[in-house]
Amino acid sequence: MLYEFLIILSINYLGVILEKMLHLPTPGTVNGLVLLFVFLTLKWIKLDSIKNVGDFFIANMIITFIPPSVKLLDVVDILKTDFFKLVLLLVLTTLITMVVTALFVDFMMRGKK
Repeated sequence: MLYEFLIILSINYLGVILEKMLHLPTPGTVNGLVLLFVFLTLKWIKLDSIKNVGDFFIANMIITFIPPSVKLLDVVDILKTDFFKLVLLLVLTTLITMVVTALFVDFMMRGKK
């Protein structure tokens, strides 16, 4: 399992290095996810070689939400004054994401037929 974790960590670090070297506008961790996707798609990395760690990360996904949740305590005043604006923004962006995702899935499903 340590070997699988090192594979994912190395690809993530490669994404951070690319961000710094090429001055990319996207965060290095996002670049790492894109690289992992490309490597899996091209079969340079087999899914079985990182499956256990991937399952572990999915099972413990709540860990990734702790730092942003703690950071919310720093902006509690903004949350109090603009609460309804933020709720409206969250609802609208969620609906837009759902609609775009549904349209994209529909488009992809039609393309397979």
